[in-house]
Parts: sequence; C-alpha cells; structure tokens
Amino acid sequence: MTLGELASKLREQLLPAVESAALESELLVAAARGVPRARLRGLERDAADEAVVAAACRLAARRLLGEPIAYLLGEREFFGRRFAVGPGVLIPRPETEHLVEVALAECTTGLFVDLCTGSGAVGVTLAAERAALRVVAIDLSRHAVACARANAAALGVAERVQVVRGDLLAALAAAPRLDGVVANPPYVEPADFDRLDPSVQRFEPRLALAPAEGSARFRERLIREAAKRLRAGGLLAVEVGAGQAGVARDQLLAAGFRAVQITNDLARIGRVVSGRRRLEA
Repeated sequence: MTLGELASKLREQLLPAVESAALESELLVAAARGVPRARLRGLERDAADEAVVAAACRLAARRLLGEPIAYLLGEREFFGRRFAVGPGVLIPRPETEHLVEVALAECTTGLFVDLCTGSGAVGVTLAAERAALRVVAIDLSRHAVACARANAAALGVAERVQVVRGDLLAALAAAPRLDGVVANPPYVEPADFDRLDPSVQRFEPRLALAPAEGSARFRERLIREAAKRLRAGGLLAVEVGAGQAGVARDQLLAAGFRAVQITNDLARIGRVVSGRRRLEA
C-alpha cells in the first residue's frame, strides 16, 4: 500500500462522520509518517510501512470517536503560527484572532496580561508580533499553564512571556499598573453546555468553556479586577459569545471604561468588546 492509497482508505472511513474527510485523512497520514501535509503530496507513491499504517489507523479510529483533529495532531495554527495543544487545553479558534487584532491595533508597548490563556495563543502571539510588549499569561489549569509555557519557549518569546497559574488578576499580587488586559474567558452558559458539539463536550475542558456562575457574572468579575489594575487609559479587550456583546459593552461602561466598542467577527457577530480605563480625576 502506498501513502496515497492509505490516505484514500482513511478518507473512506472518515467520510460518514467527518465533514472534511479528505483533508483530515491526509493530515493523519502525514502525522503518522512524520512529515508536513504539504510534503505528503510528493510522497504519495511511496510505500507505507507497517508502522505508518498502524499509526495512521489508530489516529483515524480516535477521530471516529470524536476526538478533535487538533489533539490528534498535537497542534493548531493560530495567527500564522503553530501552537501545541493537547487534552485539558482549549483548542484556539479562528474567531479569537480578532481579539489579537484589536490589541495589536491599540497598543505597541508596555505590560499586558492575557487572562484565561489556555495554550497561550493570544499572549504569545502578542509578544511575537510586538517586540516591545511584555506579557503575563494566566490560567487556572495546570495543563494550560504547562502548554502555554511550552509554546512561549517554542516560539522564541519565553523571555517576555511569564506564565502564571491563578484565578484572574488575583495571581498578580504585587504587579505594577498594567497597560493592557486581554481575555478569552469561558462564555458558554452552563445551561447551553449540553448543546455544544459532542466532541467539544467530551474532549475539551469544561473549565475553559462554561463558567459555573454564568458568563455575565464571570465577565463582571474580570472587568472589575481589570479596572483596578489598569493604568489610566489602559486597554481592556474581551472576547464574548454570540449575543453577549451588548451586555458586555454595558458592563464596561458601568465600570467606567471609555471609548467602548464592539468588533464583529467574519460572520458579523459581535466578538470582541474593548475599552479604555477612565482617566484619573
């Protein structure tokens, strides 16, 4: 069996359950062979040895059980970079790139905090894109903290990205005034968790998806803490779920933030709510 034939075999197996079966079958064969998918095209006629066949079939079996492809590959692309991910760590979504874009458009230097950092995708990307930024990335999950540290090191920004385990800004007991706070907090309502895609429910961490107290209360605490720690004029940017942007905007305004705005994602859903801490009296 050639590598191309192996990919075709896996495609047929995945087709009933996976929307992008052709793409994912190639990704799984490439992972089993230990090469990038782009290189696999030039190796399609090469023989697939028993170890590669066995590894690819194991990956396909796990995919058929609903395990996310990012966990099987051990990585997910975000903002043009590859971030390691694994069980216990939220998989970065494309819509979160809007959070990064808002922060990059507003700030070029200073000390930022990335709350609920997960894989570190947001904080590490900010540091990689802006050499004058320093970032503290915070998450309550030990799995996420380990993953974010590994990604900061792999992407060459470990000297400017400190990863800390803790509950929001309480983890920074003696930090100076912050220039910015960015956050992709859990925002799925607890009552809606069972409506998520089954693979998300089964494999991704509930802690990173659905706050026990509800999204509005969790976000209100986050905003309140940020208002106390940001310097005058400092930026707060928060990702929100569909239909939550209006409530989040009102929460920022109530906390004294100015220049509050909503940024839509590509589906025209309000995805990021941002504002500046009010100036000192």
